[in-house]
Formats: sequence, C-alpha cells, structure tokens
Amino acid sequence: MSLLSPIACMMGRHEPKRSKVEWDGKNYSGHCRHCGKPIERVTHRNWREIPPEEVAQSE
Repeated sequence: MSLLSPIACMMGRHEPKRSKVEWDGKNYSGHCRHCGKPIERVTHRNWREIPPEEVAQSE
C-alpha cells in the first residue's frame, strides 16, 4: 500500500479489490482496497464511493 493511498481516497480516487468486483446487471461494484468503503465504477478506471443511502437500499 502506498503512503499516498489514504490521501487519494479522501480526494475520491478509490481503487477496487479487483478479485472482489461484482457485476449486478447495471454497474460494477466492490470495496476500496485502501479504505474498505463500498464503491462503484463510473467509467473505465474511474470509481466513486457509493452514498450510504444507496448502500442501504441495495441490501
């Protein structure tokens, strides 16, 4: 893990655990490899944190 990874997460630049990414029929989603927050893919190599209210709806 890079020393800059937590800073990147705070700036919204998350990186998924590639082996744990799932396709739900609409989006790729998973958890950030550095901070563990739930994330979804916006575009190729561009991931965003899923807001807590969206996480609660999917469960």
